[in-house]
Amino acid sequence: MNRATVAIILASHIGQVLTPDLATMMARDICATPDASIDVEKLGAARCGRLVFQAEYFRDIVNEMHVLHELHWLETEKYRHGQGLNPDYDYFIESERAGKMIQFTARADGALVGNIRMYLYQDLHTGRFAAKEDTVYLMQAYRAGRNFVRFWQFMEDGLKVLGVKQVTTDSKVSTSVGRINEFMGYEHVANQYVKFF
Repeated sequence: MNRATVAIILASHIGQVLTPDLATMMARDICATPDASIDVEKLGAARCGRLVFQAEYFRDIVNEMHVLHELHWLETEKYRHGQGLNPDYDYFIESERAGKMIQFTARADGALVGNIRMYLYQDLHTGRFAAKEDTVYLMQAYRAGRNFVRFWQFMEDGLKVLGVKQVTTDSKVSTSVGRINEFMGYEHVANQYVKFF
């Protein structure tokens, strides 16, 4: 937040008695991330059979997302199971409000059955507007045919609308997502390793 905005917030309370409640409110207003969320409405929606793809605000679907998060964790994050799932949803929401995260969803008859979460950033080496996949998951019952590919294409089309020029994604060795990435035109450029202390 810039100095002018802080000055406006402080000036709006001139003459008031500085109580703990007022101080807390002013601190919250000064520290709050201005809402720069991406307008999900401008990305529209697409239908693929029973599935509807769209972008939604994570903050509006946290409880639904947690159910998917647990399913995804059990299926693809086996190497971290000893650590337990403890997501920082406040950080997700803060990133969304800052315009640095977008949540794509897949719904069947209104129920959330899949998601792709992308973090947006300026590549520090090239200056290009880029996106990095945090999670991609589609419930097993909805993976038939080209559902996953269509969902991924919807996400890519949305990122293009936002001006993204580069997408990076991971593929766990326990899944076949790497083959799908290559089918979709992604180049295998690195292998990732992990060590826990």
